[in-house]
Amino acid sequence: MKIVLINISLRPEAKRRELPVGLAYILTAVKKAGFDFDFIDMDINDITMPQLEEILSKTTYDVCAFGCIVTGFKFAIQIAKIVKKINPQTVIIAGNSLSTSIPELLLNNTEVDIGVMSEGDITIVELLQVLENKKPLSGVKGIVYRENGKIVFTPDRPAIANLDEIGFPDWGIFDLEKYKEYSYINMDVTSTDNVLSFPLNSARGCPHRCSFCYHVFKEKKYRKYSKQAIMDEVKRLHYEYGCDFVSFWDELTFANIQSAKDMLDGFSKLDFRIGWDAITRGDVFKKEHVSLIKDLKAVGCDNIKYSLENASEEILAAMNKKINVAQFIEQSKAIWEGGCVPFTSVVFGYPQETPESIKKTIDVCEECNIFPSVGFLLPLPATPIYEWARENGYITDEVAYLKRIGDRQDFHINMTKMSDEQYIGTVTDCLVALAKKMGLQFDSVFKTVRYTKPKIMSSSGTG
Repeated sequence: MKIVLINISLRPEAKRRELPVGLAYILTAVKKAGFDFDFIDMDINDITMPQLEEILSKTTYDVCAFGCIVTGFKFAIQIAKIVKKINPQTVIIAGNSLSTSIPELLLNNTEVDIGVMSEGDITIVELLQVLENKKPLSGVKGIVYRENGKIVFTPDRPAIANLDEIGFPDWGIFDLEKYKEYSYINMDVTSTDNVLSFPLNSARGCPHRCSFCYHVFKEKKYRKYSKQAIMDEVKRLHYEYGCDFVSFWDELTFANIQSAKDMLDGFSKLDFRIGWDAITRGDVFKKEHVSLIKDLKAVGCDNIKYSLENASEEILAAMNKKINVAQFIEQSKAIWEGGCVPFTSVVFGYPQETPESIKKTIDVCEECNIFPSVGFLLPLPATPIYEWARENGYITDEVAYLKRIGDRQDFHINMTKMSDEQYIGTVTDCLVALAKKMGLQFDSVFKTVRYTKPKIMSSSGTG
């Protein structure tokens, strides 16, 4: 059986390319199961759709598989059309949130044959085995497919209880020399200016339910690799691939203080120096944890990412964030005092948004000495805010909407009472003002910022 897997390029013009963590797990599972396959990496090789068609036309494939987040819907349409044009008999499999969040829309509006729902490590292997042996698809848990003009869902696949059993991706599948060109970053954690970064997925899922957030592990139990497995992977990345910086690629790395202490213990026992970052919530660290943060910094923790999202208590409630602004401010000041760099993201555009709430959110970022990663609200399928947008007439044609959306930094929809001009203008003006106050310069204030010389804040919050 001839199989091809494709890494879709969602941002062809991006200056930085990331190794695709989710796809890497799928490729590794397929490889471990003994299947031979071709791999087309459209992203790192800048392959266009016409070039993809030319490459695919050289081989008759029985199965073509790809996956991406739901904002890549328009690319999935194009790729599936190309595949079927070359060989109508090729079975097309799609995964990630592309299939998990919009299974019916995907199968009814593209030429995709089968969707892998949620966690795909085990499912993809069973599915390929069934296809190879020409057995009924109904025997595979966790998929959706068309049969006799109807869409069929098989029983849900239980989440993998012990992540240690599946291990970590085989990065040797990728053209690492090309990825390395995009993976060097400026950090203050080694004696050199540029360090080689690799992603590491230490946990799956998130126990929280923000109303705008969608990920393929939603509604699944939050699970972490064991501390030993994580540290063994850090060692492998360092010794096998030359990794100098580990970027934890999780929904939530630190679920609580104990998880931060566990990571501290693990990194403190390494016999080499390596930088790393982590993702947490906006209310985990308090002033009393400054000494812990200093210890994390001492073992290589460069920055900690977490989300304010908005400073309006009304909007935070609508988001179901379950944090308050005071907690965010306390954590930000504690992280600065501990010597790490705080990163945050904000979302503008909930129906309750006003010029005043936008300014308040930026004012909080200024108080915390953080320039945020900014996004306009982008309602994603299978989230409460998406359903609200549909019910209130902001999304009337789902397919058209999904074909045009992209990055959250780009404006797609306005559900506020402000005009588009006032909405975009207020956000832009506030960000430009903050950038000037912080002495920062950008090509665009809507792109994530890296602090190279952070101003360390005192416990009082003043520089």
